[in-house]
Amino acid sequence: MSSTRNLTCPHCGSALTIDVEAGVVVHHEAPVEVKEKIDLDQRIDQLKSNQQRAADKMDEALRKENDRSRLMEDRFAELMKGAVEKDDGSRPLRDIDLD
Repeated sequence: MSSTRNLTCPHCGSALTIDVEAGVVVHHEAPVEVKEKIDLDQRIDQLKSNQQRAADKMDEALRKENDRSRLMEDRFAELMKGAVEKDDGSRPLRDIDLD
């Protein structure tokens, strides 16, 4: 009776040769991965599509940042206007003034 067994890993599909008596793997053969062949024109179209999508995302992020910047400037101007209107001409009390 042979002390080795040939098995296929159910997880990754690799071929294993196991020595039963020693309880070790004596040979391992990785599974063959069949890659899908893509036509050059299809790959170029994919790359152009990815590039366009990236440009669209960048434009959207830039637009959001400009809107945010404009809103912050408007809010600051509004608060400054309110501070100027409430100004009674007196200086604020500082800690050093209390001595």
